[in-house]
Amino acid sequence: MIPPRERLLQIARLIGADLFAQRFGPPQTAEPDAGVLRALIEERLDEIARGLVEEAAASDDVVDRASAVSYLEDRLRTLGDLLAPEQVERVREAFREGTAGW
Repeated sequence: MIPPRERLLQIARLIGADLFAQRFGPPQTAEPDAGVLRALIEERLDEIARGLVEEAAASDDVVDRASAVSYLEDRLRTLGDLLAPEQVERVREAFREGTAGW
């Protein structure tokens, strides 16, 4: 299990560290309300999905579409419950679209 602080650091990077810090303070010390954080995640869901596609493309472990999907699922497990279930499904769909040509 990934520690909560590490998950916040990762979601802050995907959202945009400056935006996260403007709303909640530095991710290293922030204690955001879960509902408010999910609202920000909702606002930035397209950027989060794009960021995950870019991460997968840059990963040495991703060599085809199947390994890209495995990569995504690992990242989603890492983020845990920071994303609501419907947000997870939308990220999966955007990721599938973003990796369709792989």
